[in-house]
Amino acid sequence: MQYRSRYIPLVGVLVLIAVPNQRIGPGAQADEPDPAPGMAESAALFKAHIGPLLKTKCLRCHGGKSTEGGLNLANRQLLLQGGEHGPAVVPGTANKSLLYKLVAHLQEPHMPEGGDKLPAKDLEQLAQWINLGAAYDAPLLVGDLKSNPLQAGSHWAFQPLRRPRVPESAAPSRIPRNPIDAFVEAKLKEHGLTRNPEADRRTLIRRLKFDLVGLPPTPQEVEAFEQDHSTTAYEQLVERYLASLQFGERWARHWLDVVRYAESNGFETNQPRPNAWRYRDWVIKSFNDDKPYDRFVQEQLAGDSLGADLGMGFLVAGAWDEVKSPDVTLTRQQRADELHDMLSTTGSAFLGLSVGCARCHPHKFDPVSQIDYYRFQAAFAGVQHGERAIP
Repeated sequence: MQYRSRYIPLVGVLVLIAVPNQRIGPGAQADEPDPAPGMAESAALFKAHIGPLLKTKCLRCHGGKSTEGGLNLANRQLLLQGGEHGPAVVPGTANKSLLYKLVAHLQEPHMPEGGDKLPAKDLEQLAQWINLGAAYDAPLLVGDLKSNPLQAGSHWAFQPLRRPRVPESAAPSRIPRNPIDAFVEAKLKEHGLTRNPEADRRTLIRRLKFDLVGLPPTPQEVEAFEQDHSTTAYEQLVERYLASLQFGERWARHWLDVVRYAESNGFETNQPRPNAWRYRDWVIKSFNDDKPYDRFVQEQLAGDSLGADLGMGFLVAGAWDEVKSPDVTLTRQQRADELHDMLSTTGSAFLGLSVGCARCHPHKFDPVSQIDYYRFQAAFAGVQHGERAIP
């Protein structure tokens, strides 16, 4: 199971990260004029009270994909646009705003439907927010980037890794063996707990080998470890298991699950893939060679330009419908499904984002617009499934 491709530009694949702060797509809004007096106070009120209130009380039915009555409260533009009954808010006048009148039970149908009206304090803050201009501190849901160009940069998946400060040892007389011990001790102290006793050697070697290799230790290994009283016995055992070829086989299984690897095509015929094992073995070898993660990623997305063709088996590791049809529409749908499989797996495996949702609509929670989805998809347009044995 291999691929045929002239070139897959890596920069195209990572377009979602490359342009987090740009307004994208048709209909991008021009910069808004300077806010009116009171808008800053309204925005602060929104951040502290109104935003959380709308999230907990309203967005289940009026946000993102769920927009009953055509009303979406996810951002200010949609709020002012309103739904089937017109604008939800008249900035500056709470008593004339439909949203306020419905949640205060001043007009039918009462909101929330079948529920009590909001507490007096919430109603007072809502009225104040509207009277000050109904400002949004930021959109409540990350949807189309053109309506929320900045929030993508603050999304958790785009944050750089940071090394936290190692806590001081909770027990000064006990020196932690490594920084992880210090974090464990600090958390135990926070909750008034103490450590369990150290595991005996028989238990320790079983835990270690199951974790690193996935198999139990032999009786001979257990006996040798129990009789080794050197101060580095455990560390040497760790290094030996890490150096084992079985370590790569054990941990490659997790990655192969992430990338939906299979040795048959799936669907109704489910034919075997004679060359799928080549990608599987490439993953195992990558783990055993301790390949740097950035190189591991690059070879799976653009390996044909790096002299690492085997890594690109990643792109076509998923299900493939090889039963074709003379129906042009069906054939195009099959091709769209193939590209979707490559795209959505790349997004979940490497970006930490469920990009595939944006195939049909801007993503409700992740900063992925529908237009970004199809830009992303274009990066895979040259990839085709096929069998090509590599010597």
